[in-house]
Amino acid sequence: MKEKMLFYVISFLTLLLFVGSLSVGKVDIPFVGILHVFTGSSDEMTNNLIFNFRLPKALTALLVGIALPIAGFLMQELFKNPLADPSVLGITSMASLGVGSVIFLFSILGLDVFLNNPWVMILASFIGSLIALILIISFATRVKSSSSLIILGFMISGLSGALIGIMQYFSPSDKIKSFLVWGFGSLSGLSWEQLFVFILCISIGIIFSLFTLRGITALLLGDRYAQSLGINIKKIRLLILISTALLTASATAFTGPIGFIGLTIPHICRTVLKTGDMRLLFRWIFLTGIASMLFFSILTEIFPFGTLPINIITSLFGAPIVISILLKNSNEIR
Repeated sequence: MKEKMLFYVISFLTLLLFVGSLSVGKVDIPFVGILHVFTGSSDEMTNNLIFNFRLPKALTALLVGIALPIAGFLMQELFKNPLADPSVLGITSMASLGVGSVIFLFSILGLDVFLNNPWVMILASFIGSLIALILIISFATRVKSSSSLIILGFMISGLSGALIGIMQYFSPSDKIKSFLVWGFGSLSGLSWEQLFVFILCISIGIIFSLFTLRGITALLLGDRYAQSLGINIKKIRLLILISTALLTASATAFTGPIGFIGLTIPHICRTVLKTGDMRLLFRWIFLTGIASMLFFSILTEIFPFGTLPINIITSLFGAPIVISILLKNSNEIR
């Protein structure tokens, strides 16, 4: 009963945060002013500010809040490792390598016209994420040590950074600057066309992830038990692979490599709920991720010296939680 009540409270808080993200900025808009926008009785300047800037940013925060925590949740369940996360295991870095390859190589080859196509960025990011996941899964079948997987993630990140560095060396300075700015992470600047692609990719990734929940619950009791229930383990792992790659790739392509959020939100929800019900946990992670990213989005706007990059906010929030996970699991993570 308490869990349901808390869920409703967080749902209401999420709604308030969504409205707050439309209200807060360099020019504050009161709640009544937002109501006027959606009832069609507002002035043109306020309409333009809401529909072309703040609403796309709020929706972007919502989508990232869904994508990265769910991707982190799936990876943690797949590897049975509380430190499994798209950024820790190098998946985000490989997605960044995919995006960087498009930005730098296309500029070198004179194909800049394709950079405005959101599908190109998504495809490049997806391929990078998928390669990283395949490497991690193939490595995980040979090595059971959790710390070895984390080291592999650092090596993948290092290799990605080296390849990006090589491309930067030969690229025009304006492309280097645009990639560096993209690397800070940003929830702003998406067009409605890009948002449509973003929503489509996240929706497909979430649908795939929903089909894995029953299998994940069974796998908690062991592969043999899952097989006795008729669970196709290879199929479940493949669905997790595709879902995680798609969710991570789309979030990274459109908002930059945002770290920690995929690791911390599932950890917080598990700590609060203490449940093995994957469907319940999934709903909580889904909602808490949205609320968190909307809150972080508001924090970026109220910074007194300009808009703060979202990656800085999530790192300040996530790093202490990662340290607490390491301390609590120091006897298990080896």
